Amino acid sequence: MFDKRITGVISQNSLDYVEKIFSCYGNNEIVVLLRNIDDVRIKMVGASNVIQPEFVSGWFSSKYTFRDDDTLAQIAFTSGTEGEPKGVLLTHRTLSDVIKRLNEVMEVDSSIKEYVGVPANFSFGFGRFRAISAIGGSAFLPKNGFDPVEIQKMLSKNEINAISAVPSLWRVLLRKKTIFGNEANYLKWIEIGSQYMSRSEKEELKSLFPNAKIAQHYGLTEASRTTFLRIDQTEGELLESVGKAYGDTELKIDGNGRICIRGPHVSETLLKHGKPTSNVDDEQWFHTSDLGKLENGFLYYLGRADDQINCNGIKLNPDNIEREIREELKIKDGLAVGAISNDFTGESVLVAVKADANIDTDKLIETTYKILSSKGINGGSAAKFCLVNDFPLTNTNKVRRKALAELYTNKTAISIKQASYHEPRSDFELSLSVVWQGVLKRDVIGIDDNFFALGGDSLTAVMAVHEMVQATGVEFELGDLFTNQTIRTLSEHVSKGEPRTLSSVVPLKKGENTTPIFFVCGINLYQHLADALPNQNSVYGIYVAQEEALFRKILSGQESDISTTELSKAYADAILRYQPEGPYIVAGISFGGMIALETAVTLQKLGKIVDAVVMIDTILPHAVKRTFSKRSKLFFKSAYSSLKNTMMRKSITSSDVDLMRKRAYHRALANYTRISGELNARVLLIKAEDRSEWGTGVSFENDYGWQDVLGKKPDVYEVNGSHIEIITPPHNKAVADIIVKAITNT
Repeated sequence: MFDKRITGVISQNSLDYVEKIFSCYGNNEIVVLLRNIDDVRIKMVGASNVIQPEFVSGWFSSKYTFRDDDTLAQIAFTSGTEGEPKGVLLTHRTLSDVIKRLNEVMEVDSSIKEYVGVPANFSFGFGRFRAISAIGGSAFLPKNGFDPVEIQKMLSKNEINAISAVPSLWRVLLRKKTIFGNEANYLKWIEIGSQYMSRSEKEELKSLFPNAKIAQHYGLTEASRTTFLRIDQTEGELLESVGKAYGDTELKIDGNGRICIRGPHVSETLLKHGKPTSNVDDEQWFHTSDLGKLENGFLYYLGRADDQINCNGIKLNPDNIEREIREELKIKDGLAVGAISNDFTGESVLVAVKADANIDTDKLIETTYKILSSKGINGGSAAKFCLVNDFPLTNTNKVRRKALAELYTNKTAISIKQASYHEPRSDFELSLSVVWQGVLKRDVIGIDDNFFALGGDSLTAVMAVHEMVQATGVEFELGDLFTNQTIRTLSEHVSKGEPRTLSSVVPLKKGENTTPIFFVCGINLYQHLADALPNQNSVYGIYVAQEEALFRKILSGQESDISTTELSKAYADAILRYQPEGPYIVAGISFGGMIALETAVTLQKLGKIVDAVVMIDTILPHAVKRTFSKRSKLFFKSAYSSLKNTMMRKSITSSDVDLMRKRAYHRALANYTRISGELNARVLLIKAEDRSEWGTGVSFENDYGWQDVLGKKPDVYEVNGSHIEIITPPHNKAVADIIVKAITNT
């Protein structure tokens, strides 16, 4: 298979390990990195010689001149956790390009004396020895691993002037930063590995070592040190990035949001099942499994595709969730985030806390749901919480997220419950508690727990009301749950025999005496958008009982056509009962945009003033253009789904309700061909720029077909983000700005 002698070098955190590999390079041998003497990789690659390095720590000061030709230098293997390990073939040119760019970015010279805090047998640590040897500097391998106290002593004696470590080890050092004095000013160089490190942590490191040139890299075994971020030269939000490409390295993001890399440092060939396989496409691009985005040349790492948490169809990066919780609670460690399978949401966010960590679990739960809500995820099933004695870690202190989930699944971890729990006082309250536990997927719910604070939303509220009626025999309405959001207040509401709520106008933000904004078809759905609007604007969400009637029909499988006239009249009545005189602004997202339009028409027919109508990503079906292939796929998918549901005769789930509701809304939009009356108000159409959820083979009319329906052009705007994302942070601010400008101009 290979035309040169292959020598296996057994992994050992040792200077001898480094020396042996460098020696093989000089002897024109191919090096294969082994785990042990019996490693299957020996036979796989045909290694004729195996070296067991001795353990040697301390100083390494040998200068090497490395080759840069295209002959094979080394075979490094990935972990092989998904079957047979994958061999990455690295040429001398590939390895040399990495070192050349690294030393140029860090501006190192032969005076470097580095404390290498990462094991020499890890790719990051070994790369540091290559870089330092190439420049003629010195590197120190600690006998007992990374030790901040040892670093402080060596700095104070001027024995070292550089440090390399991964973010998890830097966090260890930052927790002990008070041990450093003026000697911190002596540090000249820092390299940080490619784990995630927050902006605040980078700023803290800059502050501690003010004279250091600090570089963080992003890379993989197949494309080591692809990007660099000079932290000491970077400020603000750019510190959240992993830097940019240097030299001949190129970056792009493919249609699936994955990072693609091209350049001389990329391994072009892999060894799979003992056979060489191309690692790049026809244009030499390496398509990684990492998700990212590019902004002005800077790369933002968004996590691994296989690590992402898919909760209710929204992709979450566990690193980011972990960081946001830490920042909110002002903690540095003792917390880890992973994914756990969930029949209701696909996956839930698993938040694990070390048992010896001093973390307020009630506040942790509240904070987590707040963060998830800001990303458009509501529902108690969206998160699970547990205590563990220790996190499952890799050798470089990375949390093994799948192993974390196994601890929870196997009941090794202890489930966390809120301390403020008050148990049901009667069988009636117990029945409601059990229903809410099932709908919200919570282990325990007390009578003072708020349905919406636990993550409930309009869809789960519909399901809850349906189940509450079945469990208790009491004819609850959806409005009962919006106005009585705890089991205690619901119980008292029923015991007093209070009348059912026909409509409910819920203040989302109380403002001054400016034109109020009324959002239709949802209440808590619009909270984040309300938060982004100026304080002088009063913002309301509206519930009407006609929605309940509609949803009951959906639950019974009737999928009856929606009377937009009846629904818009109900919304207009609710607005007039709350505020008899205008002017008003009426708004809604998706189907709610059409209802907002008709509600405005109804108000104007009654002689009321409407300043503006805001339709947020409201798309008329006739404005969607699909290719023949796309239409065919859609038809067969719909037919298969209907046939499958009919044959299985399964009970209605939340997913079924959502699908039936979308179909009913789609028919109503498809049948809406002309506005029902004259409208003098401005009409704003705010579109979502990201329409990738529609897939390929789909295009849209610029105004989503509304000019034909209105008889005039709407004011069209476009906001970054997908359909629901645009009313959640950070995109909600852009939508709010558009609405504010419209109010001002009006």
